[in-house]
Amino acid sequence: MHFNNLLMRLRSQALAGIAAISTLVGVFTKEGVTDAHMGWLVATAIFVALAFFWVAIWFVDILYYNRLLYGAVEALVDLESRLKKGEPITINMSTCIDSEFSRPLWKRKPSRFRGVLWFYVIVLAVIILGITFSWHMYCATN
Repeated sequence: MHFNNLLMRLRSQALAGIAAISTLVGVFTKEGVTDAHMGWLVATAIFVALAFFWVAIWFVDILYYNRLLYGAVEALVDLESRLKKGEPITINMSTCIDSEFSRPLWKRKPSRFRGVLWFYVIVLAVIILGITFSWHMYCATN
């Protein structure tokens, strides 16, 4: 539950950060720069930086926090299984988390990534649309 909470906070705060910076881009391109041509170039650069930021957040999520969560879930499933069978209870969360990190990422079931992947792809697509639109406007004001 703790790891799930960390993941949800990471994703929601990153999404809020992207939205806030995108809003600042809109305000900045209207008021901050007197030359519209330069304003669109700045907007393009900010959207490119946002794309790098979003991909970095995805890496932290998938390569670290998500793996912590899956290791903890694996330990919990093992604990529940032992309880149902009446076997002795052993705490093996750190062992399960360690084995999750030693396992190659691409050996996981693809269905585990589907929802998270869509979350990141949709936001990245919007950022790429922002890059494309800003660059198009930069070229059009030339």
